[in-house]
Amino acid sequence: MKPLIEIKNLNVIYNLGKLNEFTALKNINLEIYPGEYVTFFGPSGCGKSTLLYTIAGLEFPTSGEVIIDQKKPHELTKQKLVDFHRYTIGMVFQAYYLIPHLNIINNVMLPEIFSGTDVHQRVLKAEELMKRFGIESLAKRKPSQLSGGQQQRVAIARALVNDPLILLADEPVGNLDSKNSEIVLKLLDDIHQKEKKTIIHVSHNPKDLQYSDRNFFMKDGQIESIVQNKRVDRNLSSNDADSLLKAYPYLDKSEIESKLILNHIISDYSIETQQQMEKTITRFIKGEISEKQLISLFDKPLEDGGFNLYSQTAKQIGQKVQQLVKNVNIVNQEVNTESDLEKRVKLIKSYLTEKYKLKLNYDQFQRLEEFLTDRFTFKLTENRFNQKIDQPWSQGGLGLNSSTVKKICREIKLILFKKKFRDNES
Repeated sequence: MKPLIEIKNLNVIYNLGKLNEFTALKNINLEIYPGEYVTFFGPSGCGKSTLLYTIAGLEFPTSGEVIIDQKKPHELTKQKLVDFHRYTIGMVFQAYYLIPHLNIINNVMLPEIFSGTDVHQRVLKAEELMKRFGIESLAKRKPSQLSGGQQQRVAIARALVNDPLILLADEPVGNLDSKNSEIVLKLLDDIHQKEKKTIIHVSHNPKDLQYSDRNFFMKDGQIESIVQNKRVDRNLSSNDADSLLKAYPYLDKSEIESKLILNHIISDYSIETQQQMEKTITRFIKGEISEKQLISLFDKPLEDGGFNLYSQTAKQIGQKVQQLVKNVNIVNQEVNTESDLEKRVKLIKSYLTEKYKLKLNYDQFQRLEEFLTDRFTFKLTENRFNQKIDQPWSQGGLGLNSSTVKKICREIKLILFKKKFRDNES
């Protein structure tokens, strides 16, 4: 797939050659592909908005190239640049920039009016977008009569009315409270998911990063790192420690570990309940609450700070959390002797056997112990360990069905996570 956006050796320097010369962007190189949702992330003054405006053709390079859909905005004629802004780029700003004397439907239709679209068609398109974004009842109101969140939804509808290839969002929730921020972020995510629209989002808030496919971390006018975000937390479907670490570099160890544990054991609860459970598991991992308190919280009604689960369900989930944390701790204990390692391996082997009802003969048990020993001492990489236990018995594997193998691999990845995190820090 060819990139939709290419930036090559981009430099943007203000007041070039003067005493107050300032380099806003330095040697930026990146590619963004059709349908990607990316975020430029960093502190104020790091150059992220300048980069966005250069992509939009509102800032021009001092040197280097910006190529958008095979066009170079800084080389376009004035009329072609106008067309570029109408049909290639849709902009959403932190300050909304709605026209105060126009009502909401006319604000949404504004780009189509300048494009010469038929009146009936532009009304239909505006009404369709307003209905989608839950603001159709506000059509005749003025911007001053709307909340900040409503105004931003109007601004997004306006940016999409000409169906641009790329949606650029400059701190789109910077002026909103947490509730409205979540509404707007989920709206952008919905646009990306359903329309496969390319979205570039500028933010200084780490909570916004979870929605992107890739995050570009910026500092002092440069891109320090690019992190592939596998969006694992969206449906709580992944137990990949590596992707969690990359997706949430701003979370501490306990918060990451609670995500892993939660992802591992639940999938049928509401997002709100999952978030509350995650916080409670974090508290348990940190030792702020006991095992008894953990189970009690799972069982309590929502109004009392619990999760309103049936007693039996609460007990089962609480016990799973306790066992998983226990297994993580077993694997991360110091190994001073060979018998310490042997004890560790036997405990985990017994746990796996009981949980997954493994019916192994003596030789299979011996081989499982050998694989676990090699994995816990890192003689086997994760991929090699997974390959070995997935092989048929005749080829040196365990001879288990693929479903059981996947579950065991996932379990071992989870209980090794904490050690990996600690080793990466040291």
